[in-house]
Amino acid sequence: MDTVEDRFTRLYRHHYPAVERYVRRRIEDADVRDVVADVFLVAWRRIGDVPPDPLPWLYGTARHVLANERRGAQRRTSLAARVAGHTDGESADHADTVAGRLSVAAAFDRLPDADAEALRLVSWEGLSLRQAARALDCSVPAFAMRLHRARARLRRELAPALSATTLEGELA
Repeated sequence: MDTVEDRFTRLYRHHYPAVERYVRRRIEDADVRDVVADVFLVAWRRIGDVPPDPLPWLYGTARHVLANERRGAQRRTSLAARVAGHTDGESADHADTVAGRLSVAAAFDRLPDADAEALRLVSWEGLSLRQAARALDCSVPAFAMRLHRARARLRRELAPALSATTLEGELA
């Protein structure tokens, strides 16, 4: 008979690399281990709620932990700005960062968070529609529609860059 510790140990050993990759694609390297640790802490506390196919559940948990991290970071940034006497809430100019990115990454960044997450779950994490729907806590048809719309928006975002690339190729 399996103990809770045995079940958690198997869950941790088997899915830690996938959860770490999921988190690493979304935040700075310095915070990855802390977020992954928080995900598995939730899994330990809620081991009875972890379904037989746990990876989508773990991704959903990671998504919630990341959202909490982002809110905390925003609060810290706002507080630091107020302390420094800056009340406008503006952060550093991101032009230098954006200038170095490829057109696909820039287009992806312009997508709404929900669209980007749908694309990440299917493209980067390799989840099926059913698994991704479970990770986002929605029905399969709702996720399929969300994914279809996200892909269409990404194509629209890429269109100007693709036409500019085609034009540059013709001029060369």
